[in-house]
Amino acid sequence: MKHPAQTFLEEIEEFLNRTSMPAYKFGRLALNDPNFVGDLRGGRMPNLGLVARVHSFMSDYEKTRADQETAA
Repeated sequence: MKHPAQTFLEEIEEFLNRTSMPAYKFGRLALNDPNFVGDLRGGRMPNLGLVARVHSFMSDYEKTRADQETAA
């Protein structure tokens, strides 16, 4: 069974691939921390509040992106 932090990192990696967003930009936009993804890759253990903030950012970003594509 995977550690929850590993699953969380995989979700972020999938988001980065879907959106073609660089890791530093993701960290800066989601948490004002351009080193966030690199730190996770290096073993940083996020707390539940941080996970919730990141999930909220990813959801909002993709919804906004979809809305913009629909409007175009």
